[in-house]
Amino acid sequence: MLGGGLMTKLYNTPIKTIRKKCLDCCNDKVKEVRLCQAVECALWPYRFGRRPTKAILDTIKEFYSKKVEPA
Repeated sequence: MLGGGLMTKLYNTPIKTIRKKCLDCCNDKVKEVRLCQAVECALWPYRFGRRPTKAILDTIKEFYSKKVEPA
């Protein structure tokens, strides 16, 4: 039995792994993750370690609606 009858997590959830990757990308600086402007990054909406808020989703939609594909 593990520590007091509670099972210890042997793995991270995918979203927590994304958070760790974002921290790694920003040199383990929480403030830099918050200020990240890499909207094109596939992980950007999940950088806080939870599902994206409506405001984050709106930012992504606005970004891609303005983005013009190169000719």
